[in-house]
Amino acid sequence: MSTHDLPPARRRGLICIGVVSAFAVAFLTPGAADAILTGSTFEGNDGNMVHTGTNTDWDNVAGLNTGIDKASGSSDNAFGQGTKEDNPAVTVVNGSIPPNKNDLTRFYEASEQVSNGDIFLYLAWERLVNIGNANLDFEINQKTTTGFTANTTGAVTLNRTAGDLLVTYDFGGSGTPTLGLNTWLTAAHGDSVSSCFSANALPCWGNHKTLGSTTAEGAVNTAQIAEPIAGGNLGVGLFGEAAINLTAAGVFPPGVCEAFGSAFIKSRSSSSFTAEVKDFIAPIGVNISNCGSITINKVTQNAPAGDTTTFPYTTSNLTPASFSLAGGGQRVFQNLGQGTYGVTEGTNPTGWDFVSLTCDTAEQITGKAVSISLSPGQNVTCTYTNHYTNSPTIATTLSATSVDVGSTVHDSATLSGASGNAGGTVTYTVYTDSACSLGARDAGTKAVTNGVVTDSNGLAFNSVGTFYWQAVYSGDANNNTATSACTSEVLTVNPKQPSVSTAQSLIPNDSFTLSGGFNPTGSITFNLYAPGDTTCTGAVQYTETVPVASGNGTYSTSNTSFVASTEGTWRWASSYGGDTNNKSATSTCGTEQFTILNH
Repeated sequence: MSTHDLPPARRRGLICIGVVSAFAVAFLTPGAADAILTGSTFEGNDGNMVHTGTNTDWDNVAGLNTGIDKASGSSDNAFGQGTKEDNPAVTVVNGSIPPNKNDLTRFYEASEQVSNGDIFLYLAWERLVNIGNANLDFEINQKTTTGFTANTTGAVTLNRTAGDLLVTYDFGGSGTPTLGLNTWLTAAHGDSVSSCFSANALPCWGNHKTLGSTTAEGAVNTAQIAEPIAGGNLGVGLFGEAAINLTAAGVFPPGVCEAFGSAFIKSRSSSSFTAEVKDFIAPIGVNISNCGSITINKVTQNAPAGDTTTFPYTTSNLTPASFSLAGGGQRVFQNLGQGTYGVTEGTNPTGWDFVSLTCDTAEQITGKAVSISLSPGQNVTCTYTNHYTNSPTIATTLSATSVDVGSTVHDSATLSGASGNAGGTVTYTVYTDSACSLGARDAGTKAVTNGVVTDSNGLAFNSVGTFYWQAVYSGDANNNTATSACTSEVLTVNPKQPSVSTAQSLIPNDSFTLSGGFNPTGSITFNLYAPGDTTCTGAVQYTETVPVASGNGTYSTSNTSFVASTEGTWRWASSYGGDTNNKSATSTCGTEQFTILNH
């Protein structure tokens, strides 16, 4: 039966413990702890519950499961109505215990899968009274019987499935117990009544096997032993145990997933397989399985906020044949038998790159494909990791787009579509052509911190013309590179426009005319006063004395060096000093004047 043929309940499994002569097993002498089954460390044949050295026993076994019976007496329950092992429909009754009945008190179960893949089952029972012989059955089922508990009474239909197990434990009162193993046979499963252990009609327990000492071992205590789980001590013959290599017994054939999830124990009234089944301890949950699993995890790095991108996968020897996972997703393939399985990741979605494929076991990995050689009961986890790389754009803004020659200009850049933690650098360059290939001038390489770009250096432009700025983003682990368009930032450098202002300046001279004098002699003094001196009483800006040598007439200054440049009205004040025959004479301040105006 393939893994996929198993119904969910069967994959969960049920273990019922009852007296069945399915596989007869000869066990080694109690106390022969040196004869532990090959591959196991469990002391299943020493007849006690405490481990020795580095071995395991009931006091330290992993995965221990415990079944406890109801208190002995009238409240205890048992199978009634002549119940036999092959009867799936049974009756549970309360009342006194028949004298020949083994009054069970506890049972224990554990299982493990060892390094070579073999699965071992460990079983133990305890009883109230040593009546010498003991005839017990451990029923191991795939499914759980709903409503079958310690307090159940009345009719019960045991939920048995083809392939369920029955371990028989027959102890004659001394020596080693005999262990057997049967399977549940059904017509629907194609089984034959000839395989039934008791030659009854189907369904029945059959396909009986006798297991040798290399497959199973067991013992009943021959001296008082400590009970480390329940506490106290157990007298002689009140404890029995067994260990079985289920893989060696053929329970787990290669490539077939088998799982059992419940167990209970029963006592028979005699060593005969067809004897009545009496006391029982209600089922407990167990986990005995060779079923493996494959888990595929999807890890995404630098995924955009709210990203729902899915990644495609195809499989081989798995169902379904294809599936998809989003970041953080997981696909688990359960209940797999031993075999080779494959998983391959498909084409990367836009913006995503494949980073790695890792498995927690040594598997054959080729690129994005893994071939998994699954051992019985092995669980393999593989993780696909993909990385998203943003494709940002870069926009730039000049501090000015048109300036006069000699001006200084800088650039600013902004990233869009980059991750929030974007790093790297932006390099600013100025060119003299629209293809950004000629006359390159470096304007600085600046850091990008959390997506924010530092401005460029300022550049002085000392010649007229048209210039083209360009910014180039380096990218980083999460972001691709980006370059601004060459013609997106054009700078025009214009000729300088000079300003013009005018200012007059002159070399002033004045003249003085004498008339009406009598052969005047002496001299004439010319004084020039600055604008604002309207009374000619301030500082003289220029003075010159001219002799009167020709009597009446006009006399003039001969200034060639003093320059008047201050705007405003300049004023002359001149005077004749007189002589013996002539009095002095003075011109009024400002009678002679001139004005300098600049526009």
